[in-house]
Amino acid sequence: MTDEWGFYERLTESEQMRILVNIGYKSEMPLAEYSDLLSVTLNLYTVRQTTKTKKALIAQLELFESKLEKWASGTIGAKYVGRINTSTRLEFYYYIPKGGFSKDAFNEWMQQEWAFRAQPYVKDDAVWEFYSFLLPNRLEELFVHNAHMIYALLHKGDNIGQPRNVYHWLLFAQAEDRTAVEPTLRQLGYRIEKDRAGEPDTGYPFPLVISRFDDVKLDTVNERVRELYSVISDYDSRYDGWGSTMHISSAGRFRQNVRRLLNTTLRIFHPGRR
Repeated sequence: MTDEWGFYERLTESEQMRILVNIGYKSEMPLAEYSDLLSVTLNLYTVRQTTKTKKALIAQLELFESKLEKWASGTIGAKYVGRINTSTRLEFYYYIPKGGFSKDAFNEWMQQEWAFRAQPYVKDDAVWEFYSFLLPNRLEELFVHNAHMIYALLHKGDNIGQPRNVYHWLLFAQAEDRTAVEPTLRQLGYRIEKDRAGEPDTGYPFPLVISRFDDVKLDTVNERVRELYSVISDYDSRYDGWGSTMHISSAGRFRQNVRRLLNTTLRIFHPGRR
């Protein structure tokens, strides 16, 4: 099994959940020797009271997550499969060998490593039902892809808050369906890009490229993808992704120049490198 983490948002009738899941277990689950599900829940209200900034809160929670994973894997051989973050709580999920969890040992570790309360809970889940709940559905898989793309843009120095033309690719099985959906898309503020042909796909030979002037923050992109996914769901169709030109911030340009300088330096001292 290789780690393959996916991040996405799931909206329910009562709350918004931000889910991080290790999709790498999907092809192997369930693991017979890991039949118990361990959850560890933090109440975020008490943690927020002691932190002055959001950055400090995130740093503290990341530190706890790292310590908890090290303890759980090192002590009881736990498999970390995911977490759920809501406005009020943070939940970590592990699969562990049957009967491997000791609440006394956990509490002793907590007293040494963490100043706040954490609620552990263990239940039998031999078929990994909860892990299946964590896995993204078809729409949520698009959200996972969005997160990967935006992380890549940020890594390259893109100012994702800067609006630009964002293009979306839609694929249809029938030409009349492609034509029928165009008025709805225009009403929603999208431009039909007639000069961009798009790439047909097996089973979906009629592509449609549309655009909208937007930023590429994760919330914005996810909302557009959710909207388009809903619009075309009445047709034999598929959402096929989005793209835009990059808008490099001044800080991003500085980092790019530094990387270019370092690469030049490497070529000077290592002329055999390519």
